Amino acid sequence: MHNYNVDHKYKFQTRIGNWFEEWELDETKKKDYLKNRQNGQLASIVKDQKTNFSLRLASLTFPKDEYIHFGFHIMLQNLKTQGFLSIDIQEKLKIAEEAYNVTTAPATQPTVRSVFVVVPYTKEPNFFGDDVLHYGQHFRILANPRISNNKTFYLHSLPQTPTRCAKISRKQEVCAIESDVFNTVWKLEHSDPKIRFEMEGQPIRIDDVVLVKHSFTQHWLASDDIVYQNDFGREREVFVHSYQCLNKTQNLIAEKEGRTTIDIPLRNQEPQNLWKFIVATKQNEQFDESVMDDNRNVKNLMIRVKQQITGKGSYGLRGLAKIFFEMDQNNNGVVEYDDFKWGLRNFGLNLSEDETKMIFQTFDKNNNGKIEFNEFLDAFRLQMSDKRLYFVQRAYASIEQKSGKVTLDTMGRTINVKEHPDVLKGYKTERQVFQEFVSHWNKGQPDKVISFQEFGEFYQDVSSAIQQDETFEAILKKSWNL
Repeated sequence: MHNYNVDHKYKFQTRIGNWFEEWELDETKKKDYLKNRQNGQLASIVKDQKTNFSLRLASLTFPKDEYIHFGFHIMLQNLKTQGFLSIDIQEKLKIAEEAYNVTTAPATQPTVRSVFVVVPYTKEPNFFGDDVLHYGQHFRILANPRISNNKTFYLHSLPQTPTRCAKISRKQEVCAIESDVFNTVWKLEHSDPKIRFEMEGQPIRIDDVVLVKHSFTQHWLASDDIVYQNDFGREREVFVHSYQCLNKTQNLIAEKEGRTTIDIPLRNQEPQNLWKFIVATKQNEQFDESVMDDNRNVKNLMIRVKQQITGKGSYGLRGLAKIFFEMDQNNNGVVEYDDFKWGLRNFGLNLSEDETKMIFQTFDKNNNGKIEFNEFLDAFRLQMSDKRLYFVQRAYASIEQKSGKVTLDTMGRTINVKEHPDVLKGYKTERQVFQEFVSHWNKGQPDKVISFQEFGEFYQDVSSAIQQDETFEAILKKSWNL
């Protein structure tokens, strides 16, 4: 018989059947981790790969006339947020179909996540008989096929329900979905209500400001200053909702002039509903996108590296240069392979060992295992135009005139971060803009005089990451009160 008065020999958590069970479980987990890391299958690695791939450079269509055609690769910019329609490939919706969230995001160049294709709705006849998109014509907005291994994702919405709605605003949800349904069909209307009926059936010009109406629910695509935090930063939520001015329409005057007097179509829309098309302004902005994913030669690889650097923002190239300068203990402008490799990794460039070696060997002309890092950085630097250089000269002269000399200290007291474009749009706070600017200078010597050559080299790196002249000029004008 059992003696129930004897104290228990083991605690109740002890598994008596297998003494090494916990140890074997830990060993199995460790082996699985090492195997997944070697094969690049860790969740963190896969996530970084998806993010970097989404930010790769994409092609825009260079138009041959003034109209939007089917097949055009375009970007859609919202007039309220000034952001561009973008897919968040990291946020998969919890529904039966494969679908991803959509936001408006700031962009310095077209990327895989922000470029879409205008495609016709093929389940109804094309009464216009051409490939030009017209007002009132049904069409679809197709995501760049590169974002999802050539899967077909369309911009999609559906009626608002308690379980299917926008995450923050709770308005009608918008996503990119792999589904061939009528909820992926849209049509365009003119932004001016006075000529909206007359423009029905007319071809859409590239510079038109338009309303993107969801054909099923008859409401307009919108974006507002509702912060949506994701892996790409602070972006803005996208949804379907009609923002209309509440001013009374002058129906009697309209009837006298012979116009239709339905209230809703005659009301102006708020900027949240207004969109404009962005296409290529230069011939070289349209290219074969397949070269961006082909890393068999160093030319294509360098294009991808440049795109990743630019994707870090206007200070991307400057940030990489600072990492190499800090590694250069001998002040000779030279780095060895290991420093080069870890410098790229610390900066956040997603390159394999073979890809890193291919780039290093291209610049290691003496085959001595060393390269001049400025020569590598020069491959990404672009010469400033005379117009951009003029604003840089004005900025330097303005600081010198106000403070007597240009140092990090005087620049810190002179710069106006309140009017910086990123602050005005709500993408960054004043403190973030200021710290970002200061961090890319030598903070150890705040009183050291900065020559115009150093000042110009700083803004040359900034200029290389900004495609639009207007954006670069706005940064300088607002920052230095020009």
